[in-house]
Amino acid sequence: MASAYASLDFTHTFLETLASRDFTLADRRAFLRALRLLDENERHPSLRVHKLEGDREGSWSASAAGPLRMTFERLPDGRKRMLTCSKHYDR
Repeated sequence: MASAYASLDFTHTFLETLASRDFTLADRRAFLRALRLLDENERHPSLRVHKLEGDREGSWSASAAGPLRMTFERLPDGRKRMLTCSKHYDR
């Protein structure tokens, strides 16, 4: 999976949450589409990328679809470290 993306690095936690039984096949497909967009053009309006605040300060969020969200950190070299995928407001 990781080699398919030019600017994304994946944490073990991200891969575990993506494979979680909490998500349907349609949810996983939405995450994969959003990952492709995030890799190619993080300013795509459907992603609604924004900086997080509070106890998640330093992380960013991107929307995959509906309540599906991905969190990531920006790395100094312009890459993104994917942290988690979840339903909105899950921790």
